[in-house]
Amino acid sequence: MTTYSPKTFKLTLQSLTPIHIGDGGELRHGFDFVIKNGRTWRLDEDAILEAKWDAMGLDRKGRTRYPLPGEVLAESDFKNPTLFRYVLRGTPRSRKADARLKTFIKDHEDRPYIPGSSFKGALRTALAWKGWDEVIRHPIDRRDIGNRRSWAGQRLERKLFGKDPNHDLLRALQVSDLHGDLNPNEALAVVNAQVLTRGSLQSPIELEALLPNRTLTGTITIDEYLFSPQAERELRFGRRKQWLEELMARVQAHSKARLERRLLPWFESISGAEKIANFYRQIYNLKLAPNQALAQIGWGSGWDGKTFWTHLQADEFLFEKLMRDFRLQHRRGRNTPRTRAKDFPVSRRVVVSKGTIAAPFGWVVITLEEK
Repeated sequence: MTTYSPKTFKLTLQSLTPIHIGDGGELRHGFDFVIKNGRTWRLDEDAILEAKWDAMGLDRKGRTRYPLPGEVLAESDFKNPTLFRYVLRGTPRSRKADARLKTFIKDHEDRPYIPGSSFKGALRTALAWKGWDEVIRHPIDRRDIGNRRSWAGQRLERKLFGKDPNHDLLRALQVSDLHGDLNPNEALAVVNAQVLTRGSLQSPIELEALLPNRTLTGTITIDEYLFSPQAERELRFGRRKQWLEELMARVQAHSKARLERRLLPWFESISGAEKIANFYRQIYNLKLAPNQALAQIGWGSGWDGKTFWTHLQADEFLFEKLMRDFRLQHRRGRNTPRTRAKDFPVSRRVVVSKGTIAAPFGWVVITLEEK
């Protein structure tokens, strides 16, 4: 009798550019952090309240005072590490009261990590894009697209991966969270992000970001039983087992196609974006082993990094209808021409440093080694 044991791989991720994976939270200037000596000091509110309780009392006229935690700190307090959870390089652009800073996801000890679900989402996108022609062999039409923006791709996803979550191919792919020996003081920094269009930089956003050259590890496990003859009668995965056997090659093919067809040409055409164009040339020509691949994860990956991309844009008229239906573009004036399908998206989120377009977000090299 054949036995089917799970096959487990060590997964190593090395960051090439800043990465932001948010936890949904925001820090507020004065309450959660203060700016001092070119750094951002994350306050330990409980420790400050305990140490500075007297400063929270009555003022000289007997009125109750409610100062922000950051307002009660003296110069000498910045030499007391117990009052701060961590200290980051860089500062937000805005120094206004209640300015916001989006937080990176961390564990209970404030160490940054990458959730397996976030990483698996990037793998899923690459597998869908690469496997499209093997499953969807006919031109799609408007009936293949849902009417709700958040579920627009569900019908196509079911054709690619399975009719429902119980029959989904990626049930067979289990991805752990990725951790490293990462001290937030050294692994994270405050990054200024902006939306780059062909005309300008817009919409500044302040983020905690994982820095380049940081390494995290986890595991990927493939449940071989789900490809057994017994399971096949119910799940109908068929030849799609090959998708997981060729995981790194397929992820790399997706990344190389994005670099060649979209990202490199786009940034080469933008004045002031030479650093990013040069970076993309370098990683496009990077020689990787067969068990390695480039990937872009997290915030700032872009529309083409999270969707079916070229497969939706193949029919120009259909895609332009989708842009109208789901309001994927914003016209600024009556005389502003509509975006053509081949030109979408028209903006990118980038790292901006001292007014210079410095880097893209989210690029990593991933390595799989069978355990």
